[in-house]
Amino acid sequence: MRSLVDRPALLLGLGAILAIVAFQLWISPSNPPGYHRDEAALSLNAYTLSQGLRDEDGARFPLFFRSFDDYKSPVYPYVLAGVFKVTGPSQSVARGLSAALVLAAILLLGLLAYRLTRSYVVATAVVVLGGLTPWLFELGRMAIEATTQPLLVVLLLLWLERVARSHAYGVSQGVPAGVLIGLVTYSYTGSRLLGPLLVLALAVFAGKGRWRFVLSAWVTFAVMLVPIGLYAIRHPGNLTARYDATTIARDGLSWPRVALQAVGNWFRDVNPWHWATAGDPAPYIHNGGYGALFGAVAVLALAGAALVLARQRSDLWWRYVLLATLLVPIPAALTVDRYNAIRLATLPVFALALAVLALDALRTAARTSWASRAAVGVLALSVAVQYVQFLDIYRSRGPARLVLFEAGVEPLLHAPLESGDPIHVDFDDRGAQAMARWRAAVAGVPQDRIVILPDGGVPPPGSLVFLRFQECDFECHEVASWGDYRLMRSVG
Repeated sequence: MRSLVDRPALLLGLGAILAIVAFQLWISPSNPPGYHRDEAALSLNAYTLSQGLRDEDGARFPLFFRSFDDYKSPVYPYVLAGVFKVTGPSQSVARGLSAALVLAAILLLGLLAYRLTRSYVVATAVVVLGGLTPWLFELGRMAIEATTQPLLVVLLLLWLERVARSHAYGVSQGVPAGVLIGLVTYSYTGSRLLGPLLVLALAVFAGKGRWRFVLSAWVTFAVMLVPIGLYAIRHPGNLTARYDATTIARDGLSWPRVALQAVGNWFRDVNPWHWATAGDPAPYIHNGGYGALFGAVAVLALAGAALVLARQRSDLWWRYVLLATLLVPIPAALTVDRYNAIRLATLPVFALALAVLALDALRTAARTSWASRAAVGVLALSVAVQYVQFLDIYRSRGPARLVLFEAGVEPLLHAPLESGDPIHVDFDDRGAQAMARWRAAVAGVPQDRIVILPDGGVPPPGSLVFLRFQECDFECHEVASWGDYRLMRSVG
């Protein structure tokens, strides 16, 4: 009888999960439109890696990748390089990889929920909530390095859950934990601080019979930091370039003032009301006009945190989840931008993990309580309303971000690339270089057709010159332009 009752529910759950898979893999070339220069720079480096294991500047097996005045982390470019080795360079492939990474994180969150509750209902609910969450969906629409973070964090939580449930706290369990947190550190600029915070949080597992696990994780993580340390010594200032440009610790502020401001920033960045009603004010990830995180998820996460404190204080894994949730916003709190969805990309993952406890309690209570059933209905209705609102605004506003995503660069360069003539770019015009070289790679045009002029270099008379912001250092006239980009021709 049980199998007859459960089978329709299982089929319904499977259908819901397949619908989430289809939604998450919905890649539209017009939403976002164009290809942002950060995406182009990362994709270009992935392409050059796939061709000869060198970055765009010719460095072999690079650990970090120069992107304008920042140095990008290696996990995403190397993964994308492996994909490009099979598919060739493609904008849709790069964004498809991001979507697949986020989808994998969501599906594994469902697996985590099942392992915690042994309930297909809770697992399916987590997949549906995560799969429909605007924050995660929009993150997966861009080919950026932060899209690796949710998956790596979910893998870490899965591994720690396995360790905690098996009560096996040996070296063989600690090493993978250290490796996963090391990969988090190498996944995104802000994670260079998040990784150490997550590894220090493993101290909650410390205790009699568990020290080998903790110490082996710490030692493994320390070993994984050796390349970063050597790189920082050889290239001082590179790894902190982005932080130096965005940190609140500047303008002569004292450390007590910095700490006080960081605390205030932390509370603003985790404000559940803001995320449920708005989101990142910058339109790269979020279009505005709707919540980045469903109000139901915010409520369930808060309820889950309360349940951890009330019922699960002795559970080491839940202790770690709660502590890690509190630590995740710290790197973003040290920067000047508030509600930055990219720097806080792992926050919705921890919110969904905490929501598991509340969902399981609600499922149990709903068997006998009409009030609990009504609460389930209200939460489901709120998700449906917010999802419809998100989808409507995303589809109407998303394609309008033409300037932001530099959608006019491809048509601007199409004819010059088709003509066979070389295109000259100044040596320090990194934005123009990334765009021109990436468009050449996609068009199948040899990279040597994009000629990087040396400092003070002058192209031959009649040559095409591609600029962003800059002016010609020689006599030239404009051929075409779009936004900040101009196609010029040198005059002899």
